[in-house]
Amino acid sequence: MSSDINIQTAKDHDNLTEMEKKHVPFIEAPSEVIAGEPFDVKVTVGSVPHVMEEGHYIQWIELYLNGDLVGKEELQVSDEKAEAVFKAVGTEEMISVREIINCTIHGFGVCGTCGTRSAIVNLRAVESCSIHGLWEYSKGIEIISPIVKAGKKCTWGPHL
Repeated sequence: MSSDINIQTAKDHDNLTEMEKKHVPFIEAPSEVIAGEPFDVKVTVGSVPHVMEEGHYIQWIELYLNGDLVGKEELQVSDEKAEAVFKAVGTEEMISVREIINCTIHGFGVCGTCGTRSAIVNLRAVESCSIHGLWEYSKGIEIISPIVKAGKKCTWGPHL
């Protein structure tokens, strides 16, 4: 799904249009997770509930973590809400890859004070409306290595 070119997204998340209010998937997830520990991600379509009626409904919701598909929830007209809960797990490998592809001087890598390793990775939700097509939303979360030394937690930066 990540290669689709006809996916719509909100142009300004602080000022959504009426169409965006009903179609942009919103992601509820912790801002920080520990590598290897499962966490819940709730995806709700629209800040205004989308209709779920014959001929016009949300067909499915997909969730990706760092580009990998976490899951796909098929929805039915009979569903009350266009939402899904997924179980995701960040990995040590995601941290290692981010250290390699991002500049360690500007926020990724190992903290010199405490030895904490972490990386900001991308959660991406995509949904399909039977009439208005594909819509997406992304947000960054921090994956923290459970292998740390004593000390303060570092703040890395919002870079994806």
